[in-house]
Amino acid sequence: MYPSAHSFDYIECLFISSSQAVRDSPLEGNSIHSVESALSHVEDRLSQGLSRWLVVAVNDHPGLDQVDASGFCVARFLHKASSLWSRNQAMFIADVGLSPYLSSGQSVILENGIIDCEASYQAVIRLALRFAEAGAHYVAPCLSLPEQTIRLRDALRLHQLSCGLMPYSTKFSSSLYGPYRSTVGSSLGFSRKSYQFDFSDSRQALHQMSEDFLQGARMSIVKPALPYLDVLQDACRQFSHPIAAYHVSGEYAMAIHAAREGLLDPVDYFAEIHAAMARCGARYVIGYAADYFLQSSAQKTS
Repeated sequence: MYPSAHSFDYIECLFISSSQAVRDSPLEGNSIHSVESALSHVEDRLSQGLSRWLVVAVNDHPGLDQVDASGFCVARFLHKASSLWSRNQAMFIADVGLSPYLSSGQSVILENGIIDCEASYQAVIRLALRFAEAGAHYVAPCLSLPEQTIRLRDALRLHQLSCGLMPYSTKFSSSLYGPYRSTVGSSLGFSRKSYQFDFSDSRQALHQMSEDFLQGARMSIVKPALPYLDVLQDACRQFSHPIAAYHVSGEYAMAIHAAREGLLDPVDYFAEIHAAMARCGARYVIGYAADYFLQSSAQKTS
């Protein structure tokens, strides 16, 4: 098994499309991979000490129907990856957010401006079953609806799939998701979503995390990270389950822009903020700064 590089484990976001070509994304240093290049990337990262990925689809033409196709990129990647590496070597978490699959860019299905809860649950179940069957070790739903975990748990059990649940339990309505949305082709830009948690209300967010654990989640996510370190710390103190801090695209992009202007050293900066998340008790950090994490870890051990 490959060694952990820090007091927490880093989960790298891995963008995969159906294209045969690798292309740049709006998130500098994070490519949009083909299936084959994603497999090569994982092999390289394993040799460097990383062993966990959050797998996200980039769809040129949004639509849920493509998920059922035999050649769908995320399912193909997961199937091949599970045949190459055991669960002890590499862990793959399949993002089952709806935004890459809906032309609206929303995380839920809306009918006349109103959330269709049942249609939203069924769409996420469809994604989760497909990815679990392909070999995902966990699925990560982010509907911001109260029954997302139990509905997925029951569906996975019904189909006898031993895939864990890692919901975005505390996904706040944030202005920091823009670069990610540009990467996956969402039309929302910088818009806030009214159905996500109010950024001033930590109590409701922690209540949802408690409900998710009661409904069968094995791990959970606080997103974004830096503006919500208080929530992260409270969650890590309150729950015995592993908690991940998601250092989101806007946080990452601002740091990279500042580094490009010569205003900070990115390796030092990311080491500092990762230490802040570790102090709060995060078991995992999810993000786009794997290169800097690895450089910082190499400096510590040299």
